[in-house]
Amino acid sequence: MTETRAAVRRGLLASSLLSAALLCVSPDPAFAQCALCRDAVNAAPAQVREAMNYAIVGLALAPYGIALAAAWILSPDLRAYIRARFNRT
Repeated sequence: MTETRAAVRRGLLASSLLSAALLCVSPDPAFAQCALCRDAVNAAPAQVREAMNYAIVGLALAPYGIALAAAWILSPDLRAYIRARFNRT
């Protein structure tokens, strides 16, 4: 059992390092907005631009919130781990 966990950890570490290396080597900088959103934001007045940027960030973070809620609901082990970490003094 511990060998399996060690193998999973090595795999996660290797994939994380590979992803980081690919991001560093990428020829084009990564943009947080798609081309349509970027064009719409650039064409809008300043107040609308600011509101649209907040909306775009909110839409980008929504899937992470949904995944966190699903993990919290479906995983009693995760809930116990987080509660134990917050109850330490």
